[in-house]
Amino acid sequence: MVWLSVWVVGLLIRLVGLFRGLRAEILGRYRFFYVYLFSTLVADLITFTLWRVNQASYQSSYWILQFITLLIGCGIVLEIFRHVLSPYRGAEKFATAVGLSTFGAIFCFAIAYRLVVSSPDQAFFELERNVRTVQALFLSGILGVVSYYRIPIGKNLKGMISGYGLYIVTSLFTLAVRAYAGPRFNSSWSVIQPLSFDVSLGIWLVALWSSHPNPAPDPAIPLESDYEALAARTRRALVSMRSNLTGRP
Repeated sequence: MVWLSVWVVGLLIRLVGLFRGLRAEILGRYRFFYVYLFSTLVADLITFTLWRVNQASYQSSYWILQFITLLIGCGIVLEIFRHVLSPYRGAEKFATAVGLSTFGAIFCFAIAYRLVVSSPDQAFFELERNVRTVQALFLSGILGVVSYYRIPIGKNLKGMISGYGLYIVTSLFTLAVRAYAGPRFNSSWSVIQPLSFDVSLGIWLVALWSSHPNPAPDPAIPLESDYEALAARTRRALVSMRSNLTGRP
């Protein structure tokens, strides 16, 4: 079966990637990324085992494991924020806070949505589409910041961004096609989705084969001062709005 071959390849790439991360001593540097890699490995092993030995348990556990790995995957976006913006503490804290609050709101809505929708697959596909869309927006935003301010990034982070970006774009495309085509697309989706993940895993394996941290940024990059100026204008705008609403300065 094609999907089984794709699954085995992905399993092997993840095992090699985790081993190389350990040998290269970069597990701690990119901890969210490697937690995600490990969680998908464990989830796949559990679902495959249940599929082979207990179909009832497989059906009940599959969507729970998918939910958990999707949640953990949001940590990769936060990981990218952390490494790109680490020299700019104010901007990093702001980006992380926005990311956490946005993903938290999406997952809270998904739990409430699941309570009123009887089909777990429908609820999960809605959740994944929303999460992938937000992840795509965040990655586009951070790439815009990198391009505008010419922030240097190393090979590790470039590979992490490109691999995850490819997987997100492919996921959004397949989710859109599946929403249009319905169940008849399921057989193709079961191959395309893991195959795109294998491609991303291959990009990650090459990019994180050894340690390539970000170069030191140019001290003249005005990102932090621009953020502080924006934050100050925002505070003044909020104070003005409060004064207009309450009639007090």
